[in-house]
Amino acid sequence: MKLINRLFATLLFVATLTMAGCEKPTPIPTEKPIPVTYAALDGCWQLTMWQGRPIAEDTYLYIEFDRATHTYAMWDNIDSMYAVENTGSFTITAEEDGRYTLSGYYDYGKGDWSSDYYIELFNQGNRMQWRGVGATMDFERISEIPELY
Repeated sequence: MKLINRLFATLLFVATLTMAGCEKPTPIPTEKPIPVTYAALDGCWQLTMWQGRPIAEDTYLYIEFDRATHTYAMWDNIDSMYAVENTGSFTITAEEDGRYTLSGYYDYGKGDWSSDYYIELFNQGNRMQWRGVGATMDFERISEIPELY
């Protein structure tokens, strides 16, 4: 029993010395989001991350929001090898807790989006994140949608 206690004390001492030599990681400064408005969302965006991981090199999703008409056009090849275009309307709602909700409707009778998303804008409105049921998506602003056809 003394041997086990002595071994445990030695291991504890070595662990303490090892931990004392480690530097604490420098915290990453967090960006404060900016208010989500139709004007701030207006323009072209490219999906860059899905569930915290970069999307595959040959996969894309682009979305263009029009602030004046509250409409969007979206192109993706997530479920197809070719570009699929969807259009519709969207709404931004300011919640009581200070968060913003983005919801949308597909044209041509396809119905509502599968989820509403909490949305945040960062980097002076050049990066956004959507968080919904089972999905986290990061987008970056781009100057225009590339030629897909």
